[in-house]
Amino acid sequence: MRKCLKITGVVVVALLLFLAFPLVFPTPLFAHSVTLGSLSVFSDEALPKKEARLFLQQVQKRLDQSPVRFPGQHMQIYVANTKWRRTWLWLAVPKGNGGFVVAPLTRWHTFLSGADFKDGVLIGPTGYRPNAPRTLVYYGAHELTHTTMSKKIGWLQFQLMPEWIREGVPDYVALPHESTNALYEKIGEGDADLAMMKAHGVYAPYRLLVSYFLDEKGWSIERLMASNLTLSQARTIVFKALRPRSL
Repeated sequence: MRKCLKITGVVVVALLLFLAFPLVFPTPLFAHSVTLGSLSVFSDEALPKKEARLFLQQVQKRLDQSPVRFPGQHMQIYVANTKWRRTWLWLAVPKGNGGFVVAPLTRWHTFLSGADFKDGVLIGPTGYRPNAPRTLVYYGAHELTHTTMSKKIGWLQFQLMPEWIREGVPDYVALPHESTNALYEKIGEGDADLAMMKAHGVYAPYRLLVSYFLDEKGWSIERLMASNLTLSQARTIVFKALRPRSL
């Protein structure tokens, strides 16, 4: 009995190491890299240097405007183009994700499922190519904002925070800034349908809520990330404030 338990324990530990190792130490799997300032992009395929540097420059510009900043902290983006790498790396996350972080294993880095740097487009796990505004730059900035959020408040609190904050803040950072009222006019009060996601991103309604609390109410990012407001509560507050008074 003890021998069986010992063998089972060894197998479980081996499986956990198999899952965790490439997430924590991915660099040996990616032979090509380009660095610009405090950002690096790694790939398992040759990188077009000019386009890769432009990508990093644009990601950095969006991160520089983020309310969740770690100036000077070096961060990495790993692009897994080949199927076997994606299969291994994506064992711990939904297979359809175009990018991900798994805090605390992905320390200051993130993973993307593939990239066309010349067209500035992410290549999803199934080969799909998202339309603008979900560009390659968007995905890089969105996922790295997850990283900085988890570092700012701790990985456990990051996992436990309401989804509208956890996903809304990265979209607030990764997409071009718009006023809260402009977003409300475009997005309205509905849930995200396919048309809205194509035009304004998957988390457009969450971005609107985050924009209101940060830009209109003047909340600090720390207050927002510590908030326990549910999605329903946040929507009630925001829509009441933004809805035309004649309605």
